[in-house]
Amino acid sequence: MTRPTPCIIDTDPGVDDVLAILLALSSPSLLVVGITLTHGNCPLPAAFANLEKTFYALEREIDSDPTVRKRYPNVDVEWRQRHGAGPIEVYLGSEGPIEGKPVTAKYFHGKDGLGDSTTRHPDIVPPSSHKSDLYTYSESTSALQGVQSLLARHDSKSIAYVALGPMTSLAHLHRETAADAVGNGGSILNEFAVVLSMGGAVDHPGNTSPVAEFNYYADPYAAQAIFALALPHLYILPLDLTSYLVLPFSLYRSAVDPAFADTTSPSDGSKKRPLVHFTSAFLERTVEIMRSFGSEMMEQHDPTVVYALIDWAEASAEERGKEEDSVAGEKGSLAPGWEWRHVDFEVETTGTITRGMLVQDHRQSSQSSTSMNSVTGLTNRAEAIEALDIAQVEAQRAEGCEDRATADERRRRSGARVVCKSPGSERLQKDLLQRIWGIEI
Repeated sequence: MTRPTPCIIDTDPGVDDVLAILLALSSPSLLVVGITLTHGNCPLPAAFANLEKTFYALEREIDSDPTVRKRYPNVDVEWRQRHGAGPIEVYLGSEGPIEGKPVTAKYFHGKDGLGDSTTRHPDIVPPSSHKSDLYTYSESTSALQGVQSLLARHDSKSIAYVALGPMTSLAHLHRETAADAVGNGGSILNEFAVVLSMGGAVDHPGNTSPVAEFNYYADPYAAQAIFALALPHLYILPLDLTSYLVLPFSLYRSAVDPAFADTTSPSDGSKKRPLVHFTSAFLERTVEIMRSFGSEMMEQHDPTVVYALIDWAEASAEERGKEEDSVAGEKGSLAPGWEWRHVDFEVETTGTITRGMLVQDHRQSSQSSTSMNSVTGLTNRAEAIEALDIAQVEAQRAEGCEDRATADERRRRSGARVVCKSPGSERLQKDLLQRIWGIEI
């Protein structure tokens, strides 16, 4: 029996987050041990309410057809017990960024985070007396405490961490445990097997501002704090990649819900399977918004991250870590079909119009391992001049005997492995339809 990979999903449940959660719950390669909720697409109370709606829809789907439980192993009690796990543990994280005021993405996800579906379809909301047996929730335990507990109960480097929202929870986890993590590379984050983050716009326009993706815009200080650690097992999946993995609404309509409608005519859910009614309810506003952008498809930002994690979990160690460049750590393979390249960047935290931007230094001289920027750690040339004796820099350049790998390690103060290639949309679409709705195409 192959053991699935334990994983923690940190999420701010908006529209694509819910699809990503459903995809993870349906994968036998993942053992979802915890779900932590954070600010982001919607306020924290709405995020928790949306997770409740997701599990409620799953429960009703299983009640209507018990065989569905086998399609969703992560809510199958017997399957979880075979792998030594109890119910999924749910914890609440931060209501805002580590600095500054919270922002939301209600412009896309609606006030409730799910396209204002609660107003149009109140039947998707569980009754106040409802209690789910698919997960446990401790109001007195924070996400920080919950994740620490999960790490303590699992082998080192066995848990995968997926950040579908702002990186606030990761930043808090690092900061609050830094004093005790000296023997672990300086950060408890090194206890994770892999960390995947949906976020950023590397060489791509932003979706919240001209230069910034929402998650890193919502908490740029957290993102910068995490990238400054230069974690070797941190991978980001930016808009450069996720914008091109899509689910056409025409495919959803033809394969999943022929009665799918937009907000001008909310569809009748009484004759639909509970899970189909739930997803159609929150996608109604999404199709309207995407049409206003001139698109007839939905970008699968968060599902792409889970898609990558599933492939990573199913790959061998050799397939995961294969380097494809003579300089170790420059580029490689996350899993078969998934390629990454290391990008050095800093996150703009205070810019009036550039908040959340991933700023790369494209000046040729900055690429030299003996440049002022590299030696001082300062990206501002004027500050570097003040901090460093230029003659010292020239002497180091003249010697030219520094090992390239060592210099590269020193120069890389920030940034991350950026996933730049995937197996493509077609396979993701098939997996989404089969795993979430049980439809083969």
